Amino acid sequence: MTAVTLLRTANSAMVAFLLLFLIVAYMAWGMEAQLPLMFIAVLHFLQILTAGLFKVSYVVRLIAQHQLGQPLR
Repeated sequence: MTAVTLLRTANSAMVAFLLLFLIVAYMAWGMEAQLPLMFIAVLHFLQILTAGLFKVSYVVRLIAQHQLGQPLR
């Protein structure tokens, strides 16, 4: 996989995981009265998982930027 493809994939993954996190957070915190307790527990676990995957995507983005000689942000 080339560095440009890796950078595009990492950027897309960051956006996707951010959106997933926001949806899950809204369901876990904004709709908790309408959902069963077990589902709320799963949503809280998914918040941790999506946040972790977002962070992994960011590290992959930094690796791709380093390979391309871009400044790391």
